[in-house]
Amino acid sequence: MKRITPLLLLALLACSCGALRNEYIPKEGEEEDVNLGYQKVRRKDSTSATSTVKVKRGSGYSDIYEYLQGRVAGLEVNGTSLRIRGDRSILGSNEPLILVDGIATDDISYISPDEVERIDVLKDASSTAIYGSRGANGVILITLRKSVE
Repeated sequence: MKRITPLLLLALLACSCGALRNEYIPKEGEEEDVNLGYQKVRRKDSTSATSTVKVKRGSGYSDIYEYLQGRVAGLEVNGTSLRIRGDRSILGSNEPLILVDGIATDDISYISPDEVERIDVLKDASSTAIYGSRGANGVILITLRKSVE
């Protein structure tokens, strides 16, 4: 029994380390692109604070807010409210600009995680500069899967 316990703990630790990775890791030889809204830049060439989440089909989540919770550093999810790096205004809105395939929207609750290909979260001023004051609280770029009929 004393020998089994340490081995069991090591096995659980090894399994959980792989499961806790949230961001997309490119395969060897593959370069990851970061979507900045107006162009795609290789991650190694980007100086912006961005996070990318590639969504796999059959994730088991029915709600996009539930899927995003805990997957992006600096993104707070409270029900259907999103905040990037906390509150920035006392009287104004703190909601980030949300773009679904380039179209601004306030409500993304109708989107199923299985419909989403990737989510890019732009967190700093340099990456949100193209959106002006609308992007002052950060920008969430959601790219939907293209349906093939």
